[in-house]
Amino acid sequence: MDHAQQVPAQPTTLNGIDLQALATAGAALASDPTLAPVTFRASTSWRGAFRTVTEIADYDIGGNTVTRRHRLVTDEPLEILGGDSAPNPQDLILAALGSCMMVGFVAGATQRGIRIASLRIDTACSFDLRGAFGLDPSLPPGATVFHYTIRVSAPGASADALREIHDEVKARSPNRFHLTTPIRMESALVVE
Repeated sequence: MDHAQQVPAQPTTLNGIDLQALATAGAALASDPTLAPVTFRASTSWRGAFRTVTEIADYDIGGNTVTRRHRLVTDEPLEILGGDSAPNPQDLILAALGSCMMVGFVAGATQRGIRIASLRIDTACSFDLRGAFGLDPSLPPGATVFHYTIRVSAPGASADALREIHDEVKARSPNRFHLTTPIRMESALVVE
């Protein structure tokens, strides 16, 4: 009796990502650009002192509206007259930057078949509060430099491959782009 050589099954996920779904999503966007436009929305309400609640609502993707609900709470540290009951807005910007770059790094590694053992992005920004409080007009109201360090362990991956992924993240991360490129802000004030 011949024993057929068994071929090991190909993994269906890598780094917690469905490999077929990742390939299908990229192919769909490449073949039909009408699927690519996205619009995200949020509504932030004051909750007294320096506390806010931001409701994350429906978003649009490819001409379709997707319903979802998330809530973010912010506050300022005690030293900046808040109650320190939640992260402050700067914390959220750092989290948004790190999280967005993390998505890009994981996607890039997964597309290359690189298994990530650990991945962390440390972010920081510094600024002088006198600018934010309007006490010194020569000072900017926020940070002029953001620092981040990506710490990755991916046994078997070359340093060159990981640098290539980092270069792609720098070029493609939406939130990194948002923070490094001037964006026109369109505003309106409604007095009720």
